Amino acid sequence: MNNVAFTVLALTLSLLAMLYLRNANPKRRRSHRLAVLNKKHYQSLGWILSIVPGLVLLLLNVYAAFIMWFAAYSLMGWLIALPRPK
Repeated sequence: MNNVAFTVLALTLSLLAMLYLRNANPKRRRSHRLAVLNKKHYQSLGWILSIVPGLVLLLLNVYAAFIMWFAAYSLMGWLIALPRPK
């Protein structure tokens, strides 16, 4: 696999974890006047799963993919925070 494929795979996994964190955040849901979810939330697991792909890139010594993931990770976080949660 090349660097771009590693980066896209890592960003996809991080994106899924970030989307879970955004939709399950009770404070965000209250501020948008949405119903608070009654099920248990796994925020720590969500954060770990969003960061693990970057750590895997470092362990595999794919530094170019890590730098691309790291730059896109923060931008992706801001873009995910913009829309109203479901």
